[in-house]
Amino acid sequence: MTPAVLDAGLAWLSEQGHPVVLAKNLRARSGYLAGGDSERRADFLSLVRDPNVAVILCARGGYGIGRFLRGVSAAELRDSRKLVVGYSDATLLLSFLYACAGLASLHGPMLEREDVTPEARARELALMRGDPAGLAALAGRPVRAGVVDAPLVGGNLKLLQASIGTPWQVDARGAILFLEEVSEAPYALDRALVHLREAGVLEGVRGIALGQLVRCESERYPGASAGEAVREVLSNAVDGPIVEDLPFGHVADNQALGVGVRARLDGARGELMLLEPVVEVEA
Repeated sequence: MTPAVLDAGLAWLSEQGHPVVLAKNLRARSGYLAGGDSERRADFLSLVRDPNVAVILCARGGYGIGRFLRGVSAAELRDSRKLVVGYSDATLLLSFLYACAGLASLHGPMLEREDVTPEARARELALMRGDPAGLAALAGRPVRAGVVDAPLVGGNLKLLQASIGTPWQVDARGAILFLEEVSEAPYALDRALVHLREAGVLEGVRGIALGQLVRCESERYPGASAGEAVREVLSNAVDGPIVEDLPFGHVADNQALGVGVRARLDGARGELMLLEPVVEVEA
């Protein structure tokens, strides 16, 4: 992310009327990481402990987040109850919050791109503020009929795969599992889903909400479809409704979703709707 993109994102945040607190090492760099592990852990914990901070919005996906989660206290996160917003590699952090601390979070746009649609930003802000407008249904394409109300968990497919065997491994039993991915060929999507299946992650999943599979079509194997690869594995591994092509993931119109909140997946209508807010607003 270039300094100009970061500055534009920070300007947008300031325009929303909320004071902005910057992490000390926000602009740090260490190879492909945004600073060293200790720096990034310290930044995150400083925001968790700051009484003036209510929402922690990731600037970018966060390569290497799993490198410092071991040093984060789940009890401290529960006590602070800060809302964390991010997606992509931040999936590991969102999974940690839910699996280890029992906290809901927001899977949605960060500051990494300037082309986020006004509609996506509006929904994100509404969910951050506890505004019921953020609960509107998202429309996708029906794959398998059925209606289920259940907690919503998930995120980036490869990062969910990377959580297997860790304390923050995604627990999708009794839940609606949502998935998105970018720049992974159909065979790699197949491999990741089979790993989730064989590791037991797909057992007890009540429904599947598929977002965008961006740049996942194969030039080497033009007859192989990313969507078909995903549908084939999931339709045989999971009972319940399936909806695909929902507007979330590595796209400009990345509509925010609450992780750990109840949602309704309607397979016949091709809709996903949050049933409760991600944050509670005091009366």
